Amino acid sequence: MVNWDELELRHLKYAIAVAQKQGFTNAAAYLEIDQGFLSRQIKWLEKKIGFQLFDRNERPLKLTDAGMEFLQTACQVLNQVERAIELGQRLSRGEQGRLNIGINTSIANSKLPEILKAFHQKFPEVELVLQELASYDQIEKLRTQQLDLGFFHLHNLQNIDSDHDDMLTFMPILEESLVIVLPENHRFARRTSISLAALANELFILPPDNLLYNLRDQINRLCMDAGFRPKVRQEAAWISTVLSLVAGGLGISLLPANVQNLQRSGVVYRSIEGQSLLLKIVAVWRTNNVSVILQNFLELIENLV
Repeated sequence: MVNWDELELRHLKYAIAVAQKQGFTNAAAYLEIDQGFLSRQIKWLEKKIGFQLFDRNERPLKLTDAGMEFLQTACQVLNQVERAIELGQRLSRGEQGRLNIGINTSIANSKLPEILKAFHQKFPEVELVLQELASYDQIEKLRTQQLDLGFFHLHNLQNIDSDHDDMLTFMPILEESLVIVLPENHRFARRTSISLAALANELFILPPDNLLYNLRDQINRLCMDAGFRPKVRQEAAWISTVLSLVAGGLGISLLPANVQNLQRSGVVYRSIEGQSLLLKIVAVWRTNNVSVILQNFLELIENLV
């Protein structure tokens, strides 16, 4: 029985070098070690494994049949070890693996393409798994370690249970205002900006309360500061649906400014006169997440924003 504890990879490397260089002299020069030392190491290896690797009566030096079979497998072992080391190094540098990311419409319509392109250029072998989720779903999946990172509005994070505040941390990405979305034939469509007070008698298409936490509350407060509460004709969960309903003339809407990147025929976007409300988009992650890939991703987006 071979005592594997005494064998080292270097013994395999020595034997392979002697076989490839067809002699101890050339192998010693290649390995940059003393020839006598190399010869003693090969004799020690042959003693441990119980058979000769080389026929020393042949010139140039040749492998025995057993030696040839042994060293073919030894080469495979060394190659596997090298691949394992390389993979481990790449993983330790965050150059390979996967990152689970939650996104919302706002980041998808603004900074996300730039972030993805820059990250894939720098870390092409990292798999980014994107999930389009509502903010409350992202927060829950972050807590349960189903997501590594989430992108959503800061006000959603501020509304979570304060007992878990220290579990999540965030980085500001960008700020966006609200815009007024009108049918293209609306009487205000020719204006470049519109006061909220002028919309008091309009019918609104707005996202439901349970989808975007307090975005509806913020819209309501903004309108009430202008002297009215919005008259909601229809609720719609998806931005594309809101735009379709506005284009169809069912009403107007107030939406985050990133919606302007969606080229939807039949609607126009106008700024709000004197608006002070700004929605902050943040990147959120668990405080105790030590993933190197996550740290690389955060460093990249910090440089971008």
